[in-house]
Amino acid sequence: MNSKILLITALLFAPSFTKVNTGEDVVKLMYKKYGGKWARTLMFDQTTDIYRDTVKTTQIWHESMFFPDKLRIDMEPVANGSTSIYRGDSTYSFRNGTLRSSSPNGNDLIFLLGGLYFYPLDKTIEKIKAQGYDLSKSYEDTYNGKPVYIIGAANKDEKTNQLWVNKDDLYLVRMIKYDKNAQGAVTKQDAVFGGYIKLGGGGAETKVTFYINDKLRQVESYYNCKEVPNIDQKIFDPHHFEKLTFKN
Repeated sequence: MNSKILLITALLFAPSFTKVNTGEDVVKLMYKKYGGKWARTLMFDQTTDIYRDTVKTTQIWHESMFFPDKLRIDMEPVANGSTSIYRGDSTYSFRNGTLRSSSPNGNDLIFLLGGLYFYPLDKTIEKIKAQGYDLSKSYEDTYNGKPVYIIGAANKDEKTNQLWVNKDDLYLVRMIKYDKNAQGAVTKQDAVFGGYIKLGGGGAETKVTFYINDKLRQVESYYNCKEVPNIDQKIFDPHHFEKLTFKN
């Protein structure tokens, strides 16, 4: 075999590397891997541990998801009709089966944990920027002993909104966000996503831990996770509220 053939063979079988310079490059890698493949529907049960100083309470929730922008949470006892519905940029809260409040605020995590794969790529990039992440910045580090891409910061010292993405699976493993109120006080939100399982052509986290200003506030543990292709979208309609039946 001559040298020219050897060179061609080496090029064909050499591993391919994509150079990552910006957060937008990372988003494009994620989208290339999971766009059109991520499970569109998801249902699961969860144990929710809520921490307030030294007090811990535990609740059981049932969640139904329809990407890119719909989520329903039913809290035990389900017969009480305590439910939250997130739909687009709005939130609806029910108590005793009656709508008690609504607000023009959505849930960013629906988008970040799967919804982003159901928009055209340019729209996805636009929405991530609108949530406050600087896609011109990124750097690489390790987290829990595994390599990660960090979107939204150029180094460890920056206190900016950040998305941490596992390099191996391109799953979101951490979100850091800073919010400033009208008085100028800044609140740091830190969410950690783990226990990923394969689902459909993508994955699903099974544990989420939330910190506020570095204090533990909530731990969510998911089980009975399943894709439900024929999910009835009426359950996400606040104008046709009905109590659901869940079997553990």
